[in-house]
Amino acid sequence: MMFSTFMLYDDEGYVLLSLRNFAEHGRLYGAVYTQYGPLPYVLYYGLHLLGFPLTHVAGRLLTLAAWAGSAGLSCALVWRATRNFGAALATLAAVFVYLWIMVSEPNHPGALIAFLTALLAALGCRLLAEKKNARWAALAGALSTALMLTKINVGVFAALSVGTFLLLHSRHTGLRRAAPWFVAAGLALLPFALMRSLLGTPWVQIYAAVFALAAVPVAWSAGRAARAEPDFRFSGREVLSALTGTCAVALIVLGVVLARGSSPAEILDGTLLGPLRHPAHFSLVFPWPPWTLTVAILSLALFVAAVFVHRNPACMMLVDGGVAVLRLLAGLGLAAAILGFPNASPDNTIIAYSLPFLWVFLWPLPGENTLAITARTWLALLFLGQWLHAYPVPGSQIAWGTFLALPLTVLGGVEAAAWLRDRALFAPPLFSKIRLTTQLIFAAIAIITGGRLLQIGSRYLDSRPLGLPGAASLRLPDSTTATYRLLCLNAAAHTDLLFSLPGMFSFNLWTGLPSPTLANVTHWFSLLDDTQQQAIIHVLEAHPRSGIIVQSGHVDFLRQRGLTPAGPLYDYLMRTYEPAFSVDGFEFRVRHGRHIAPLLTAELRQRPTGTVSATDPFDTLLQITVLLSSGPRIASVEISEMEFPDCAPLHLDATNARLSLTPISLQGDPTGPTVAAASPPTNGGPALLRVYFNRGNQRFSLARTLIVLRDDTGTELGLARLRP
Repeated sequence: MMFSTFMLYDDEGYVLLSLRNFAEHGRLYGAVYTQYGPLPYVLYYGLHLLGFPLTHVAGRLLTLAAWAGSAGLSCALVWRATRNFGAALATLAAVFVYLWIMVSEPNHPGALIAFLTALLAALGCRLLAEKKNARWAALAGALSTALMLTKINVGVFAALSVGTFLLLHSRHTGLRRAAPWFVAAGLALLPFALMRSLLGTPWVQIYAAVFALAAVPVAWSAGRAARAEPDFRFSGREVLSALTGTCAVALIVLGVVLARGSSPAEILDGTLLGPLRHPAHFSLVFPWPPWTLTVAILSLALFVAAVFVHRNPACMMLVDGGVAVLRLLAGLGLAAAILGFPNASPDNTIIAYSLPFLWVFLWPLPGENTLAITARTWLALLFLGQWLHAYPVPGSQIAWGTFLALPLTVLGGVEAAAWLRDRALFAPPLFSKIRLTTQLIFAAIAIITGGRLLQIGSRYLDSRPLGLPGAASLRLPDSTTATYRLLCLNAAAHTDLLFSLPGMFSFNLWTGLPSPTLANVTHWFSLLDDTQQQAIIHVLEAHPRSGIIVQSGHVDFLRQRGLTPAGPLYDYLMRTYEPAFSVDGFEFRVRHGRHIAPLLTAELRQRPTGTVSATDPFDTLLQITVLLSSGPRIASVEISEMEFPDCAPLHLDATNARLSLTPISLQGDPTGPTVAAASPPTNGGPALLRVYFNRGNQRFSLARTLIVLRDDTGTELGLARLRP
């Protein structure tokens, strides 16, 4: 899956190019643009010094390691707490499936965020269970800072979770008693302060309301859970340990960035002030399920009723039993969401319905292991903070911010099942059946999700390698492979400087062509200021052979969502560059008045009736602009329909067609006489390949037709696409 996916918006190329630029030039936030913190850049810089290549393949291997690591840490967390092999295996499979979005975001800091979050959860629970309070605090401070230096909002949410946990478990009695009230009020107000710039939009209003409604029961339940462990208290020693961990990570990371040429003011703007401006520049809309807010309100009402009824000693067991059953039902709901993959993305369901019922997993059941309660409280508070990660861009961030719901649900469910068993609320035969059913569900989740992953991953075997530098082993759909190859070939042949709209900087990495400046980002039209855009214009103006790749489909997608590209750089590009050719939704643009030969693109023409004769019986002409090498000659052409791989391609060679070559210049002008394609190979260069054949009843569409050039032995020499 990781090596057979490439997203059209190409955040991968932007992040990868910025990582490489920092490793080679330094000046993060000064010259090198990024929306993210410095930690990923410092880590990749270290790998670069060790000889690790900053390429698409290498970045995907690191992303795969972070993906597997996040699932493995979640599995280890559950295994250590429950010693239940089925639960641990199901967690491993479920988290891996839940984070499938990793395949769409190679090299993105989100993979590092997920791994650091899983590390903070797993090691944090272990240290708490072992009562190593100071070590837990040092770890929490260090990893919260690492998250903050990866993406500021995610780190702040983690730090808030750490602070809340410290406050609820304070050694000071008065502070500990008042903490739940302060925490509830602060958490309820937090989303409205955080989201104030977009509070006028309905989806953000629901987002803030759901968090606020869930915060009150979470704070009360966490406070009650904290009181369940009287020997587990924090003091100034743990606060000092947390600060020590914070300072250690900050000094190392910021020290490297400062040493590489960034100024303190640039770091402040890049890590804090810039992200604060981000929601106003770019945000997406999340379509909440219709019952999201209603479920949050009903859950709060259920919590209030449970608290009041629980005060009656005669009803305590009934309420606690109901909470235990709710945990099991939540587990079944989560399993159903996971098993909906790949037809439905489970993260959209989990973000909508998980937080309102978080209090159920914080509610301490009588007789539960107090250390387990404490560890689960930490996990729940960490999840609470990370749930906000999806604001203001609810894309892949949804999965990264909510995957902790899975190990938390499994932990709470296993504890609830054990609690029900010990209290004999079910007859032993019935409980045995429930336990067997649960184990079967665990096994089904692992087996079914694993099988579905295999089915999706098998698409890797159905395509040819991309074959571009740094991404040779990627296997994408043939239409994508052909289009990306021909765009790279044209860029290398016709330009000395390459830019794109939106920013698709993988093309710069594949061709080795520089971008105008080091300020590169996918949505440069909304994220770069006028000064940065003018600097790009100045460099483009100095390069008459510069070229622009425009993804028209993605630009239309942005317009439909109110993100229409605009600004001085956009106006300059539209005014100065015109399309030389278009293929598969891409425009290749050059300076007005400049002419180029569109390499590896083809035109299909019906020959006029009068030109068909007994000596020249072919009714169709296929013209392909090729770039010849001095090696094998073109002996045959295959035309196939990509959506119908079982249909035999149309094979054209000297036995059923006439193939000729005309040498041309890079501007498309003839430079020599037309010769038969079977003639001995020349020294290479651009040429116009003409293939005359009889079409018959066959029809060829622009979107589905793939043209394969082959030599005498049948070896593939190149791929071409039809252009309008």
